[in-house]
Amino acid sequence: MQVKHATGHNAGVVKYDILTALLVVAAQGDGTRGRLALRLSLLMTARFSWRSGTFSVGQREIARLWGVTERTAKRELAQMRALGWIEVHRPAARGRVAEHRVDLAQILSDSRPHWPSVGPDFEARMLAPEGESENAAKTDPSSGGNVVPLRPRVAQNADGSRWAAAAAWLAQDNPATYHAWFAQLVELPPDAANPAPPGAVTLLAPSQFVATFVQTHLAGKVLAALSRTDPGVRRVNVVGVG
Repeated sequence: MQVKHATGHNAGVVKYDILTALLVVAAQGDGTRGRLALRLSLLMTARFSWRSGTFSVGQREIARLWGVTERTAKRELAQMRALGWIEVHRPAARGRVAEHRVDLAQILSDSRPHWPSVGPDFEARMLAPEGESENAAKTDPSSGGNVVPLRPRVAQNADGSRWAAAAAWLAQDNPATYHAWFAQLVELPPDAANPAPPGAVTLLAPSQFVATFVQTHLAGKVLAALSRTDPGVRRVNVVGVG
């Protein structure tokens, strides 16, 4: 499943799964987080551009959609930004409302503890390599249901490599995002067959889905962490198994 562009083939499943992940937080999260998740899911359903990953809606319209005052809408948007769920992509200007980008990586990271509550099929589909969720489900005798088998996680490097040091910093900076995405990556050393370009680091993910998601939504954080370890790193490539 691809998150970069929820359009084209299988787009409906992608959108449905992302909204399901957000709504399960609405159902099971604490009072404030649950309310924010519910309101963001409504805003995304009504006004979100899946192609650009943004929404451009004025506070008056948002307040009307949520059934609250403009002051409340402003406060709750600020709370969503504080959680890292949204960020201002283009500030408001005269005659133009602000454009917000939705951080799907953060939303999925925050919702991941609740995925098993939706069902093993949902959790497996969210973690499965690209295309695997479209295959016929295989029966898991231990669960008694139809579950797409998960690919085991790739073990984390712990050998003093650049990525090991960068990963340690990422784990300290944001444990939830680290455990959801970065803990699955390992650094691929260059070899004669696949020499790395100068200043480039290649990381291996356990599936194409994880690779695409990290490359699309989290590459900036990965590059910043690697640059702290090695200032010569200027580019990151994330590839998937298979």
